[in-house]
Amino acid sequence: RLATSPRPRGEMVVKTILAPWEILLVISATVLTMTFLMVLPPAALVIWRMRRLPQISLQGYV
Repeated sequence: RLATSPRPRGEMVVKTILAPWEILLVISATVLTMTFLMVLPPAALVIWRMRRLPQISLQGYV
């Protein structure tokens, strides 16, 4: 029985399009993408301000 079917555990799982590791991969990629999209705008704003106003240093804020 084990030799005939390539994935014996696949019979117990309800028919899904993706394998479990593919589902985890998609979830991880989604989390990384959302984190990247949340971090990118503030970082881009900080970099843009640093390039736009190079004469203002940390000494002006302290």
